[in-house]
Amino acid sequence: MKIKLAHVINFMSPAGKEIGIVKLLNAMDPERFETTLIVTDKVFDHLGLNTEKTKLIVLNKKTGNDIKIFFKLYHLFKTEQYDIVHTHAWGTLVEGILPAKIAHVPVVIHGEHGTFHKDFKRRIIQKLFFNWADYLLTVSGVLADEISSAIGIKRSKFHTIFNGVDVQKFAPDAQKRAFYRRELGFTEGDFVIGTVGRPKPVKNQKLMIRALKELLPKFPTAHFVVIGDTPLDSRKENLQSLAKELNISEHVHFLGIKQDIPGYLNMFDLFVLPSLSEGCSNVLQEAMATGLPIVASNVGGNPELIQHEENGLLFDVHDLNDFVQQLTRLMEDKNLREKYGHNARRSAVDKFSLQTMISAYSEFYVHAMEQVRTGKR
Repeated sequence: MKIKLAHVINFMSPAGKEIGIVKLLNAMDPERFETTLIVTDKVFDHLGLNTEKTKLIVLNKKTGNDIKIFFKLYHLFKTEQYDIVHTHAWGTLVEGILPAKIAHVPVVIHGEHGTFHKDFKRRIIQKLFFNWADYLLTVSGVLADEISSAIGIKRSKFHTIFNGVDVQKFAPDAQKRAFYRRELGFTEGDFVIGTVGRPKPVKNQKLMIRALKELLPKFPTAHFVVIGDTPLDSRKENLQSLAKELNISEHVHFLGIKQDIPGYLNMFDLFVLPSLSEGCSNVLQEAMATGLPIVASNVGGNPELIQHEENGLLFDVHDLNDFVQQLTRLMEDKNLREKYGHNARRSAVDKFSLQTMISAYSEFYVHAMEQVRTGKR
C-alpha cells in the first residue's frame, strides 16, 4: 500500500530549501509513495517539479496573516487523508502543524533547513510546535545542536538527513568550462571566483566584494561572478553599488538566474560560500561534485561538508582578513586547488549523493508509518 505524503512550503522560488524538496519529490519511488507539494503562497518558479508524478496545489495566501490558509489546509488534510504531512521552516510551522494535528494526520514531520528565529516570542512558538510535531528533521547535525540549545528541545528528538547532489549531473566538464568562459568573455588568463545564491544579506556576497578589492592588487585578472536572484527582496542593487563605491565594478558580474548551473559551475576557478548562516548547502554540494576548490564560511552545516585543509578551506565569517588569506592560498597554488577539488568531488560521491538522500528519506517515512501501524507511537 502506497504512503500518501504531502510536503508543505510557503513559497516556491529558486532557493536551496525548495530546490532540495523538488529533488526529493522528483526522485521518490511512485510505487511506494503518492506525493503532493502544497504551496501556501505563490509559485515563482516550478524548479523542474515533475507534476505528472507529484500533485502541485497552490493556495495563494494573502499578504500577512491569512486565517483562511488554516481552513484550506485543514480541509485538504481531512479530505485527502494523507498518511504523512511534512512541513518546512518557520513559514509553515504554525499554519501546517496545527491543521494537520486537528485533522488527525497520522504522522506530522517538521523540517528545519538553516536559519531559525531566536527572538523570545518566536522561540516560544517554535518550542511549542517543535514539541507537537511527531518528528523533527534537520539537514545538518550542527543545525540540530543549535536549535536544541537555543529553543530548548531535547537533542534526541532531532533526526538529521543531509541534502544530496546528483553526481552525474554535477561533474567536471572541460567543454562546458571553455564554452561558458568564452560566452562571458573570460580567457584562461582570468581567475574566476564564483558563487551561486540569492543576493540577500544572509548570503553575505558583500564580503566577497570587499575581499576582491583586497585581492586585485596582487591578482589583477580576478573576477567575482554571482549566479542567482530572487523575486523577494533582492539586494543586487546594493551589491552593485558597493562594487561601484570600491571602484571594482568591471570585476563583479551578476548573471541572474541561470538554468544550466552545472555548466556555469565548471566555468569557475574557485567557488566561495561566504554565508552568515547555512543548513546543508545544496550549492556547496554541487560545487564539490563539480570538483571545484572551495572556500566557505565556518557556519552551520558547512564544516560537515568541508573538512578544513582536506577538501577545501573554511574561514571565520566575521574576519575579512581570514577570508582574504584563505582565498590567497588557493589563488597562488594550482596544485592545492587541484588537490582540494579532487577531494571535494570524492566526498560528494562517497557521502552526499542524491541517491543516499532519497534512500534516507524513504526509509524514514516508511519507519514512521510502521511505528503508527504497529501502535509503537
